[in-house]
Amino acid sequence: MSAPWDQARQQRYEELLQTIGGALLGAVPQGWRRIDLIARIAEGVQDFGLTVIMEDLSYAEVDPPAQAAQAFLELRRVMYDERGAWFSARYMMNPPGEFQIFYNYDFDPLWDPPIPPAVFKRDLETYPRPAARVPDWLRRVVEQAGTPA
Repeated sequence: MSAPWDQARQQRYEELLQTIGGALLGAVPQGWRRIDLIARIAEGVQDFGLTVIMEDLSYAEVDPPAQAAQAFLELRRVMYDERGAWFSARYMMNPPGEFQIFYNYDFDPLWDPPIPPAVFKRDLETYPRPAARVPDWLRRVVEQAGTPA
């Protein structure tokens, strides 16, 4: 498991959140009302969904910025602890730059299309968890890949 949070780790965490926010602000058009980015990450596989709601409640088509995606990948590594690594994260921003972020450590991130069980197995090997912290759904998926969690 990774080391407890220290000042350097906390600083890097905050820097990554700022990088994500800055990348999003640089990618969206003027007049946005809400930015909502969902990141699903497993070892070697990632999916990012970005929704941008405009002031008139229409949606702007914007690709998730690569810099935000890279920051999320590092954020997952930085945050790894005794709970394991999170499966998905949601970063929401309201003008001018107020944001909230939520992390999902326990629930199936509902990949669409579903990812192969071997990916979850590899993820659990890379980011191990104590047996008591392996959610039932993940245990079942890993068992499908050939080795019980």
